[in-house]
Amino acid sequence: MSNVMEEREETQSPVTQVKEQVQDAAAQAKGRTREQLRGQINSRSTQAGEQLCSTAQAMRRASEQLREDGKEAPANLMAGLAARGERLGSYLRRADAEQLLRDVEDLGRKQPWLFVGGSAVVGFLASRFMRASSGSRYQSHASVPGGYPTATSPPSRPTPGERPTQPRLPEERRGSETTGGVAGALD
Repeated sequence: MSNVMEEREETQSPVTQVKEQVQDAAAQAKGRTREQLRGQINSRSTQAGEQLCSTAQAMRRASEQLREDGKEAPANLMAGLAARGERLGSYLRRADAEQLLRDVEDLGRKQPWLFVGGSAVVGFLASRFMRASSGSRYQSHASVPGGYPTATSPPSRPTPGERPTQPRLPEERRGSETTGGVAGALD
C-alpha cells in the first residue's frame, strides 16, 4: 500500500502537492480556530450566566423589600423576572458551545419571527453602539492639527490681527488665480 502512495506522489505535479499542503494547513487552522471559538463561547457564556444569577439574586432581594413595603404587584413582577433570570443564568453556566448553537437553531426553526426580531434588535443596538463610539474617535482627531471636525468642536476662527488661512489649491488652479483666469474668478 505504501508503494501505491509513493507512486502517486511521484506522479503528482508539484502544483498539486502544494495545493494539497495548503488545503491541509487550512483545515488544521480551521480546526484550531473552531476550538478557540468554542473555548471563548464556553467561558463567555459561563461568565454571562454568573452575572445573570447574581443580578437575579439582587432582583429577588429587591422584590422581598417591595413585598415588605406592601407593594405586592411590583414585588411579584420582580420575583418573576428574578426566577427567569436565574433559569437563564444556570442554563448559560452549564451549557457548552454545541448545546447553545443547537438551541439557537431550534429557536430559529420553531419561532422564525422571534429570531428575526431578536436579530433586528441586536443589529439596532450594535449600530447605536457604533454611532456612540464614533463620536469619541472624531473628537480625538479634532484635537490633532488637520484632524476631523466634529459637531461639538467650534469652527476655527483667526485671532485678531491674524490672516485667515485658506486651503492650498492644486498647482494648475494656483496658476490661474495669479493670472486672473476663469478658475480664479469663480472662487
